[in-house]
Amino acid sequence: MTIEVGEIVVWVLVFLRTGAFFLGIPLFAGKMIPVKIRISFGLMLSLLVNPLVPANLEIADHFAGAIILSMNEVCIGLLLAMTVRMLFFAVELAGHLISYEIGLMASSSVNPLLGSSDSTITTLLYYFALLLFFITGMHYEVLKAFILSFDILPIGSFFLSANPTFEFVNEVSNVFVLGTLIAAPFIAMNFLINISFAVLGKAVPKMNVFMTSFAIRILSGLVLLVSSILLITSYVFDASSRSVEVMLDIIQPG
Repeated sequence: MTIEVGEIVVWVLVFLRTGAFFLGIPLFAGKMIPVKIRISFGLMLSLLVNPLVPANLEIADHFAGAIILSMNEVCIGLLLAMTVRMLFFAVELAGHLISYEIGLMASSSVNPLLGSSDSTITTLLYYFALLLFFITGMHYEVLKAFILSFDILPIGSFFLSANPTFEFVNEVSNVFVLGTLIAAPFIAMNFLINISFAVLGKAVPKMNVFMTSFAIRILSGLVLLVSSILLITSYVFDASSRSVEVMLDIIQPG
């Protein structure tokens, strides 16, 4: 069996896209999963999809063209991975806002997946969103969308031809919208508590408003967090379903 040079080039380009994708998607993006394992997943997926991938290697006739195509495939993989991770950026933002509103910003814990120190609520919501992502089967849909990306944007097609700037900026703005929507009940709760204790402070001057409101804010915030689990679940599920559609829309040729 003979293997042509063109087939090797196509496989390398497919591997670069899949490898970059696995370096950026949730669960694989942190420090908990070794780089060798992430590369192994990319290698395995590239071997499976390589025979089905359309390719145009006209520009790869020389060394500079091959480098440009390699950088192009890495950019496509990272772009698709960042689109999926937008949901988790929104969840992290919501966690920071909730921690600030209920007075637990100083309480921090290490997130082993990301290798960073975040507030406890942020880490909790991140793991909760990641759990929902796998329980609902969204990881299968993401992999299907990634494989379809080779049909929409074949090997050798430049990602700038899809003009992804507008879609990507729109997704970044949705991160702030979704994060604020998840944290909105806690922002409203903190506002009501502040107003209530401001009135109590005027009515009962000897009352230690600060310490009492601090304890009430934490207790009410934890109760509200448990009560709003279904609301957070609906936001996460809708956003994860939308991210699969955005993955394909963002690379559609303009």
